[in-house]
This record gives sequence, C-alpha cells and structure tokens, in this order.
Amino acid sequence: MIRRVALIQFDAVPEQVEHNLCRIERLARQAADGGARWIMFHEGTLCDYTPRLSQLAQAVPDGPSCRRLAALAEETGCFISAGLSEKAEGQYFITQAFFGPGKSFYRYRKTWLWRNAEDADYRNEWARYDPGQGPELFEIDGVAATCFICADGEAPRCIDRAAALGPHVAFYPNNRARLPDFPVFGEKARRISAPMLVTNRVGKSWGNDCVGGCAVFSADGEVLAAANREGREEILLHDLAVPDRR
Repeated sequence: MIRRVALIQFDAVPEQVEHNLCRIERLARQAADGGARWIMFHEGTLCDYTPRLSQLAQAVPDGPSCRRLAALAEETGCFISAGLSEKAEGQYFITQAFFGPGKSFYRYRKTWLWRNAEDADYRNEWARYDPGQGPELFEIDGVAATCFICADGEAPRCIDRAAALGPHVAFYPNNRARLPDFPVFGEKARRISAPMLVTNRVGKSWGNDCVGGCAVFSADGEVLAAANREGREEILLHDLAVPDRR
C-alpha cells in the first residue's frame, strides 16, 4: 500500500497562533493539491515555545485551533498532524495531534521532557509542561502507527517501547535548531523496524535559527527522501510503502 506523505518545514512565528494556523491551512492545501494523503508539521507548530502557556495553550481536540484542523482534514480528505501546547484540567502538555476525514483523531503527549536550567528561549520543558505516558500504538488511515516527539527520541526507553509496539510507521516531529546527522536518526528507525517520518521547523524560534531537515527513513535506517537543511521552507513529498492493518 502506498501513501503519499508531505513533511512540511516552515517558519512558524512564536506565539502567533492565528498567523501560524493560516500558514498551516495554506501549506496543507498545497500539499493536498500535490497528491499528499498524510501531511505532517513540526513539534509546537501553533505557538512554538512560550512563557504564556495559560494564554496560548488550547484544549485538544475541542479548542478553536483543533476544530479548524479537523475541518481542514475533512476538506482536503487528508490526515493532518500538527504540534501545539495543550491545556487539560490544569495541566500543560507538548502535544502532537492527528486529524483525518470522518472525525478521525489521535493525540500524543511528549513524555521525556527536555531540561534546560538556563531556560534559553523558554525551552525548559520540565519547568512548564507535564509528561505524557510514552509511545502507544494507534491507527491512522488503516496503518498501525506510533509517535514520539523530539527529546523523547533521545531516551533509549522511548525507542525500546516504540519498537515493542511493532508499528508499521513512526512519526517523529521535532523543534530543534539543527537535527543530527542522518545515521543517528536512521539507527532509531532501524531499531523500531519501521519507516520513520521526521519533521523540523525552519526560521527563528526566539534565539534559535532553525534549519529544517525533514526526512523519510526506511525501516532499515536508509534515507528515502530529505528536505534542505539550509533553513528554506519546503514541502517534502514522498510515496511511502506501508502495510495495511485492515
């Protein structure tokens, strides 16, 4: 079974949720016009890092931004994944949400939070966010999948747990200035034994100049497709072969 995936790297402006959401809508429609079935954006797409979580975090899936993403998935007939700060009963999570046609929905909450004692660029996640429960198996478009976010993937326990699930694809959104060299992430895909879809942002994230580097890895850890790492916005399209869970 082939699924055309679009991994999108763009300059999401910190704390500008409406601006970023409009960009997501335009870019997703462009990717859909290019034949994409799965469309994936980076960690924290909607508001990036911020000290104003009480103002900018939203409910998932019933907040205003998620309702627009759900409508966008229905309009395009695509499965769309984007990152945001989630507010839930007094807690805050770094969440990657997945929306699809027919009200399909899944969320993953980042678990192995990043510690940054200096809180450079408001990235001391441990001080601001609550941890999730770690990778689990979910179904997207008839395919068995798992997800983990940025620093999650640096924890061996996370990769071991993802591998034990036996997914047919792994989603790995990031928000970093620069991703490591391809073999580092390729080894994670090899250990999980599943293709891995990696996203990262470009542009200015407070003091970080982010250079992108979206990539598709095979289950053997080989690079199947890669976007630029020069900081340019790009929609990376790739026809991915995955087993059908049905």
